[in-house]
Amino acid sequence: MMDVGQILGPGGLLARAIPAYEPRPSQVDMAERVMDALRTRRPLLVEAGTGTGKTLAYLVPAILSGLKVVISTGTKNLQEQIYRKDIPLLQAELPQVFTAACMKGISNYLCRRRFKDHDLRSATRGTIDSTLDAIRSWSRETESGDRAELPQLADDSPLWREVSATAETRLGTRCPHYEECFVTQARRRAQSADLVIVNHHLFFADLALRSAWPQAQLLPAYEAVIFDEAHQLEDVATDYFGVGVSTLRVQALVRDVARAVAGNHAPDRVSALAAHVEKRSAVMFDALRRTLDVRQERCVVSADTWKGDAEQGAHALDTALEALENALGAASGRQLADGGEEAEALGRRASAIRADLALLVEGAQKFDRKHVFWAELRGRTVLLHASPIDVADILREKLLGQVDAAIFTSATLTAGGSFEFIRARLGLESAMEARLASPFDFQRQAILYLPKDLPEPGEEAFAEAAAERMRELVEITRGRAFLLFTSHRQLQKVYKLLAHQLEQPVLVQGEKPKHLLVEEFKRNVGSVLFATASFWEGVDVAGEALSLVVIDKLPFSPPDDPLVSARCRRLEEEGRDPFGVYQVPRAALALAQGFGRLIRHREDRGIVALLDRRASTKGYGRKVLASLPADCPRTPSLEAVRTFWKNR
Repeated sequence: MMDVGQILGPGGLLARAIPAYEPRPSQVDMAERVMDALRTRRPLLVEAGTGTGKTLAYLVPAILSGLKVVISTGTKNLQEQIYRKDIPLLQAELPQVFTAACMKGISNYLCRRRFKDHDLRSATRGTIDSTLDAIRSWSRETESGDRAELPQLADDSPLWREVSATAETRLGTRCPHYEECFVTQARRRAQSADLVIVNHHLFFADLALRSAWPQAQLLPAYEAVIFDEAHQLEDVATDYFGVGVSTLRVQALVRDVARAVAGNHAPDRVSALAAHVEKRSAVMFDALRRTLDVRQERCVVSADTWKGDAEQGAHALDTALEALENALGAASGRQLADGGEEAEALGRRASAIRADLALLVEGAQKFDRKHVFWAELRGRTVLLHASPIDVADILREKLLGQVDAAIFTSATLTAGGSFEFIRARLGLESAMEARLASPFDFQRQAILYLPKDLPEPGEEAFAEAAAERMRELVEITRGRAFLLFTSHRQLQKVYKLLAHQLEQPVLVQGEKPKHLLVEEFKRNVGSVLFATASFWEGVDVAGEALSLVVIDKLPFSPPDDPLVSARCRRLEEEGRDPFGVYQVPRAALALAQGFGRLIRHREDRGIVALLDRRASTKGYGRKVLASLPADCPRTPSLEAVRTFWKNR
């Protein structure tokens, strides 16, 4: 069998097969370390700087290992790239025959049953909907049922929510469409494949399900897992090992019960009970709104929150859900669908909401120290969460306790050159480690602008001063800029100040789906994009379209965020400095991700500007900057930036 050097190294298999192939010593080094970790079944942390070629560096050893390997990515875009570009390349060039499958979260797939029902209802009402027409035409041709084949479909399309598969609405083997179901087919392909390409959300949804409901697992059994963009794992694991109840979740249950009743012979009692659940839900969430701090998007839920009307409302909602659950389980409920499969699934959903609501209420009242209880307010929508304060123990047990060979890689895993932070957050104290520098020549390709003459971000004059400096920087590069903000509020302030001053085309996060914004930015060279956290990573714009990345301030997590606050409090109780051991490393990783948007290729040139003077004047600012490439020139002078750009 060939080794990784014979495939990836100078004069190797890929160098001979691909005319423009560039052998990279750091790529071979990483591949050898991954191969060793898979062979010895040990966890491994690998920070591989941008340009290392880490995707091939883990794919090649994964294939050569002969193990059943799950590759988990941070974004669906990277999933697509691996499955549609890298895998076909390796299948064509490697002598070793292997198979691969791509699986996404269930909600990415069209549900034939739900679509058929929705289509029939729309036809009955005579509804005309261009989006529905597009999905109808596509449904007749698609082999995968993956919404990625519909690029014009909005990320938050209400119609897609009505017709997509969900864990709660799946009927399993008793569904009349089970054999032709897109989710069933994707799972079968994954079952027989050597490599299974997933994303972090699907992986952790499966890991959480395996713990609570083993027969409902989403992924096939595997022998090793490789996480790309592993710096995201704490946040994703926090989401999936917590619970939540929201106005949307209850409304979806009520809506699906109403649809199941329509056109069937179930007694009016089921409809009446569903309507009662909706009424009780509205009363409870309205009572909660009166006790929550509506000035904040996220706020802590305490024992006091559940006193009086809110607690009575929760008990009343639980009683209403129990009555609906019992009715759906009775003989009358089974008239909703042949054999009662849909009634049974709806009853399980009512039961699950009751269990999660009980944890949310009782946990907050009893001061459960393992979770933080918090609420999220989005317009009229209220979302209640119970999130684990620390996922390290969960990952040691649920992940490392089940699979020995686990690889964690990203361009940003170290803070100040150390893996200490990520080890502590993910429970990876025993993992091997490797830190591989980027092959890019940052001394020649980039400059980091760190002005000292602007007000500090906390000062009232900052927004106006930052907007003016952004205008000057955009003028230097004639657009081609990402303007990245740490909050939507700051984005809107600066956008209002700059929108009519810029001569270049302006794009704003939220005005259309993210992937369409990126495509338009690439297509219209000279554009200026205003964006927040979701554009700090996972966005790849190589070449002349992007020459300037401006970051408004050091990306510290909001100290009043319920999760951040709870984790800092826990560290204080342990006698540790939460700012130094939690906030600063998190900011360092986030800043490195933002910086990484600029240089994506050996020929790229450009400017990164951080407009927060604390980066230069405060000790913690210098610690955050320590995670950026040491060879990148730094300057406080705007004139030096202009000179760099002229001489590029």
